[in-house]
Amino acid sequence: MFNSSLRLVAFMSMQPRVIALTGSPGTGKTTLALRLQKEGLSVIKLEEAAESVDALSQFEDSREVDISKLGEWEWEGDSHCVIDGHLSHHCPIDAVIVLRCNPIELRRRLEQRTGYGPEKIESNVEWELISGVWADLISVHPRVDVIEIDTTEQDVSIGSVLDFILNGKPSTSVEEYISDSIDWIAP
Repeated sequence: MFNSSLRLVAFMSMQPRVIALTGSPGTGKTTLALRLQKEGLSVIKLEEAAESVDALSQFEDSREVDISKLGEWEWEGDSHCVIDGHLSHHCPIDAVIVLRCNPIELRRRLEQRTGYGPEKIESNVEWELISGVWADLISVHPRVDVIEIDTTEQDVSIGSVLDFILNGKPSTSVEEYISDSIDWIAP
């Protein structure tokens, strides 16, 4: 669970924060969410939040999320909450964790997934290549704190993620950080 009782005390005494865990499919969101859950954090899947505000519908063989309705969702818990999903940043949030992955590696990961055909893979790789999540963030939540993590070759440091969630460190807003965000296109 928590590495020290001091961290647990700090965790319990803070005002609950809602943290979006976002990034292209295949960047490691669910893996990190499970690790955070083992540390004692409340983690909900985006689909749960979407269902609670009637923002989820079935379309042919897939489920569609109405992102305009996600703004109605509210966290009613008394502890921090991490929302796991590539559209989680459309919910009302206090901070965001953006996971990124080199598009070549991302393609390899997605090709190993069941249910990911060539069009879906190409769409997600392109979204990662052009930093699509950042375009969303700057228009939806320009002032929330953000941390960006490259998951291409490394495991995510759970300590730095917990420090961000529990202590708000580093404290850099989306609009302050965007110019330093990962750019897969620039040389």
